[in-house]
Amino acid sequence: MRVAVLLMLLIGTLTLSMNAAAQNQKITPPLSGMEERVRSSLLAMSDYLKTSKSYSFKADVQYDDVLPSGQKIQFAASSDISIRRPNGLFAHQISDNGSRRLWFDGKQLTLFDPGNLTYAVDAFSGNTDKALEHMITILRFTPPLADFLFEDPFKALTRTSTHGFWVGTSPVEGVTCQHFAFVDRYIDWQIWIEEGKQPLPRKLLITYKTLPQAPQYIAILKDWDFTTRLPDTLFRANIPNDAIKLPFLKEAQAITKTSTP
Repeated sequence: MRVAVLLMLLIGTLTLSMNAAAQNQKITPPLSGMEERVRSSLLAMSDYLKTSKSYSFKADVQYDDVLPSGQKIQFAASSDISIRRPNGLFAHQISDNGSRRLWFDGKQLTLFDPGNLTYAVDAFSGNTDKALEHMITILRFTPPLADFLFEDPFKALTRTSTHGFWVGTSPVEGVTCQHFAFVDRYIDWQIWIEEGKQPLPRKLLITYKTLPQAPQYIAILKDWDFTTRLPDTLFRANIPNDAIKLPFLKEAQAITKTSTP
């Protein structure tokens, strides 16, 4: 599980994967201490997303920032995310700290900050999995809820989990879900998966247990859409003519500064 608090502040999210190299491994070893019902439910969720080559969803996010005094301040964000494999990705996030847009069209990555009218472009050819790895490891920022965008979410989510267990059944936004909890070295995380024929992830909660005051990140995933056709234009950057172009890492650093109170 990738621990990326700074990257979470960058655009209000995180990825839980261990590292990009791990994403390339073909075999996922069994997780010690994971209950079979947990493993099978998480795999069912992963397989459902894996077989869907095109989909979109929205997320309502709340995340903590810890002040030097130790006080926790909660911020909120909403994300609109679309993916079309093999090479289309779009994410738009509006948060208490500003708005961000991300495009990938198979040829280049574009990150845009409308509030500051700045953007950055990185030429990169490949599929969405490779683009996600490139963003996280080379460009040093994480797209919203990236673990659910990889072709194999199970591998992305559980890479460093030591064990997981079933908590119970509970509703999320009126949808009956199975609630599971997992333990990693640096974080604890929980996921709520919809019951029935559509085992969709409906909620994600992460606790940074090794950080002061144990800040949390909570995302409600909703409005899943697997039927609407996603046009090519959705994945092409739309930048105003008066926007200022920055090198990619400088743009990421600028966004980080404006995202931190």
